[in-house]
Order: sequence, then C-alpha cells, then structure tokens
Amino acid sequence: MPYTSADEREVFVSRFNRVVAVLIWLAAAAIAVSLVVSVRDSRLLYLVPCAFFALVAWNALWQPLLIVEPQGVTVRNVLRTVRVPWAALIHVDTKYALTLYTPGHKYAVWSAPAPGTARTLRATRTETKGRVGKPSVADSVRRPGDLLSTESGQAAEVVRRRWSDLRDSGQLDAGIADQTPVTVHWHWASAAGMLLLAAGTVAGLLLA
Repeated sequence: MPYTSADEREVFVSRFNRVVAVLIWLAAAAIAVSLVVSVRDSRLLYLVPCAFFALVAWNALWQPLLIVEPQGVTVRNVLRTVRVPWAALIHVDTKYALTLYTPGHKYAVWSAPAPGTARTLRATRTETKGRVGKPSVADSVRRPGDLLSTESGQAAEVVRRRWSDLRDSGQLDAGIADQTPVTVHWHWASAAGMLLLAAGTVAGLLLA
C-alpha cells in the first residue's frame, strides 16, 4: 500500500501485515485483561508471552516499510534499516518478496512480500480484465510478484521506474555500484527487547 509525500517520497507498507498485527494486539490485550481480572497466582506470568507477541507484531508486521525517494531506496525490516543509493542498485527481483541487489548483497523487503497462489490468481484476473496495467518488466522474466495489484508488484514497479528514469536521463554514472556504499543500521534495542521477552516467555511458561 503506497502513499506519496510532497518531496517525491513514496512509502510502501503491507496492509495485510498491519491487519494481522492489529489482530494479534487485540488478542494479546484480551488475554492480558482476562488474566489481570481473574487470576491472582503464578499464571499472571502469562502476561509476558502477551507482551512478547505484541512486540513481535510491532517489529515484524507493523514497522517494516519501503521508502523510495530521489536519493535512493530505504528498506526498514525487523532487525535493520538499509539505505541503498540508486548508484549501488544492480537488480530488482520479486521471487519471494521485493528484493534489491547490490554488488555482493541482496536485501529483501518485508513490507512487499510476493503473493501466494490464491492472491496470484486474483491479481492475474484483475490484470486480465484490464483493471490495472501490466508491469514494465519483460514478459519473459515476469514473476507473480511483479503483478501490479500485489504489494510486491506495486513497489517493484515504482523502484524500477525511478531507477530507469535516472539512468535514461544520465543522472547515474555507470560502473560505480561497487564503489557506492550501502548504509546498514541495526535495530539493537528492538532485538534486545524481543530476546528478553522471549526468554521471559519461556521462563513464564515453565513456572506458571
């Protein structure tokens, strides 16, 4: 699901993942309230698993996004945020999810997963009926994840279009991908929080 801001930034999040995150939060909240109201013994330790699943939903389902902007592409996943300048990009694929390739590395985009079989069939019918256009990628190499009515396809089309426009206009120098740095920022606090709550969950289940 993309949205655009005034400075030519296009942001993509997964609507499906965010719906699942909300459902997990509602279930965790209902269990937590039930425990607080009705339990007065060691079973209160079950609050720790509720907090763990709520945090996982936040980090793995709600937070991930893709930002496409004039300077490059930013990928925020569960454990790290990667900033890929356009000059460092050498290939875009959608086999399992939108994936950005740089020399020696590849970065999957959690917020743009490729569709499953049922979603692929619906997306194909939508394209066949003319409700959306066809992706710019050649038919010989097109994947289900390239379909424009899928989350991976929408994001991939924007990335490819912006990248192609920069190359065609001469704004990208050829042959400098190896020398163009990609910035990686690790989410240490999120990782530590999930690890701590995971340990607490195991301990709580054993002791309750």
